[in-house]
Amino acid sequence: MLLTGGDDQGVSINLIEVGSQKVVLKLADTGHPYSEDSKLLWSPDSTRVAFFEDNRRGGSTTVYQRSGQAFDEVSLPEISDCKNKKNVGKEFGVGVEPKAWINATTLVLLSTQEWDDADDPDKTHECKQTIRIVFDSAGKVSAKLVKETH
Repeated sequence: MLLTGGDDQGVSINLIEVGSQKVVLKLADTGHPYSEDSKLLWSPDSTRVAFFEDNRRGGSTTVYQRSGQAFDEVSLPEISDCKNKKNVGKEFGVGVEPKAWINATTLVLLSTQEWDDADDPDKTHECKQTIRIVFDSAGKVSAKLVKETH
């Protein structure tokens, strides 16, 4: 991963080939301080990479799969809302962060949702879901809720 820029205009985050210094994949254009918490997690066989881009609301994860010399974005399944997410006033934090590759086909994500109560804005709620993303041999991607905490 290569960060370029770094002034008030922002930072470009790119995946580069070390030998040629060629940009293989443009990951993000972001600003400080969010670029500092961005991260890449490679699958053990280096065929997939999960990229986390931080933002003021929590951040998001994009997964890319190697296709020859390039990388294609993988559409991840929708992550369902937390079971206790009711009476939502304002959502102020929503993030999905990659935690670890268990093996070459299984990625663990942490989804965080934060909101205030519609009837009592001083009352806030948080929910974290551990999600397992599985890539099968046919290229199909599925998601399974492993754990939910409130």
